[in-house]
Amino acid sequence: MKLNLAAIGLWAALAAAHALFGTEAPAAEAAPAVGALPANRWVKLHECSAKDEVRPARQAHGGSCFDRTRGVLMLFGSNTHGKDWQNNPFCFDPAARTWSTPYPEDAFETYAVTPEGLPVAGKDGAHPWASHTFGAVVYDDARDEMIVACFDEHLVPGRFTPVMKDLWPKIKIRPTWVYACASKTWKAIPKGESFFPHCTAFDSDRKVTIGYRADGIFELAGEGDARAWTKVCGPVEGLTGWHTNCAYDAKQKALVVFGHHQNKNDVGVYDPATKKTRLMPTPGARPPKDQHTPMEFHPGLGKTVVLVDRTKQKDGAPADTTETWLYDLGADAWTQVPGATLPFACGMNYNLEYDPKHDALLLVTGGYDVPTAVWALKLTPDRSEK
Repeated sequence: MKLNLAAIGLWAALAAAHALFGTEAPAAEAAPAVGALPANRWVKLHECSAKDEVRPARQAHGGSCFDRTRGVLMLFGSNTHGKDWQNNPFCFDPAARTWSTPYPEDAFETYAVTPEGLPVAGKDGAHPWASHTFGAVVYDDARDEMIVACFDEHLVPGRFTPVMKDLWPKIKIRPTWVYACASKTWKAIPKGESFFPHCTAFDSDRKVTIGYRADGIFELAGEGDARAWTKVCGPVEGLTGWHTNCAYDAKQKALVVFGHHQNKNDVGVYDPATKKTRLMPTPGARPPKDQHTPMEFHPGLGKTVVLVDRTKQKDGAPADTTETWLYDLGADAWTQVPGATLPFACGMNYNLEYDPKHDALLLVTGGYDVPTAVWALKLTPDRSEK
């Protein structure tokens, strides 16, 4: 019996080690609690399998945010192109390591346009259409809402699919959709702004959502029917391409933007105090040039975390990886976290969020052919830089 118990104990230890170092052991069961993660190393918290009641397929064109009230990561967005109609939010609880959704995706047969010209879905017409969302999903903690400011121009008939040929001409309203997290209901702001395929972030100091496009910077503020977008400056002096992502730097009180569809490693900045944009000179080391990167501000470090692909195609590297870089806006300087490199390239991914309760970054990866997985990273100031 002692021998058997010892063998069982050895097997458990090996399984835990395999999970942490990326071998085929089941990472979800063996990974440590979110509050006890090893420093400066990505750990897989959960990977969807047949035993999960809810199993979202991560959408490369979809965005994310973190519901700070309930402590859950939220995904919303679809690859569409006529192949996917995922128009329901998905919530991941990092403590319970489970996914949930408030309603199943609506069948395409329920898609309609109201007499006023608003595109809606669902049997009661209470949901938005499936849509690309890119970096245009944020959580507004002042109002306990998820803001989705992206109208999917890829659905125009003939570009990727003809299925909208009868509905598209009826559209008169391109709304910003607001999801009330407490009641799990949607509401449309009729005079919306679309940040397709760009990005938005929530200014936690002024409690407004900031939208970044090449033609200008917009802000969403106000309450009730008075809630509206206002263009505050433009055109942008800085990054003017698409496939950008951004994060609000609460230390420097500015919007930090990275990425470009032509692959660049510049940083664009919007300063709400001066209502001006600029391209940073950044004279030192920079990460590889990239686009549509996972990006999030880390309040403990006071720096923006950007996950950047290093691929064989772009860099001649021996294998595709994703590097973890930190950008310090105050110093206009980059540093790499040497131990926090993922053994695959993320590709198009807008699904990196900061969990304040556990002081950890959460990243969602996967796709149609790869199980959706959630990874966690705990960064520490004393060991995060080289």
